[in-house]
Amino acid sequence: MPAAQTVKEVVEHVVVGTATERENAIALHDYVRENVKFGFNDYFDAAQPDYTLAFGFGHCNPKSRLMVTLFRAAGLESYQHFVVIPKDILKDAIPASRYWMIPAELSHSYVEVEVEGVWCEIDSYIVDTPLLKGAQARLTKEGRSLGYGVRVDSVNTWDGQSRAFSQFDRSKMIEDHGRVDDLEAYFRSEKYRNHAFGLRFNTMFKLMGDFGVAPINAHIESVRQ
Repeated sequence: MPAAQTVKEVVEHVVVGTATERENAIALHDYVRENVKFGFNDYFDAAQPDYTLAFGFGHCNPKSRLMVTLFRAAGLESYQHFVVIPKDILKDAIPASRYWMIPAELSHSYVEVEVEGVWCEIDSYIVDTPLLKGAQARLTKEGRSLGYGVRVDSVNTWDGQSRAFSQFDRSKMIEDHGRVDDLEAYFRSEKYRNHAFGLRFNTMFKLMGDFGVAPINAHIESVRQ
């Protein structure tokens, strides 16, 4: 199926009226996982769902926002849940020339969704399959447990009834900020970690535009190869 450009188009193409709630939830999950590659776009965490879809790249927070929007559009109760984690998972996913600027603690989000009466916590849609395979192969060869945007034991498949994480790991959680609906308020709060030199990454990436995003995405693409 060709990649859709809007949330409405994805729901129309992916959700099947005769399918079970669980089957539709998994189909939406898999669509986001493969059609929005792990990477970065010009609006960083502030990217709107339709923009993330059309751009075709997003990291944890815009992909989580997109996933919640799609689940809700399909009639599922869903929330974006923020935590603080160490930046180590992004080592070598971000070029060394930029990695040093990232704060030691990052705001990461996963999704809570209720499917057929069961609440699931997932971020398995964040890392596309080519990247997961390439990153895990490198980690195994290097004898490392995490980096390149994944853990060596990450999963990006989901059965629609359980937890599944490609990036989050409870053992690495520094703070739990819970469900967040008002993203702009959260970005302005002291809880939000994604900033450097007094500037939020949302603003920094918008100012840099393609000049800032393209080299990072090209570096991540080399891991897929």
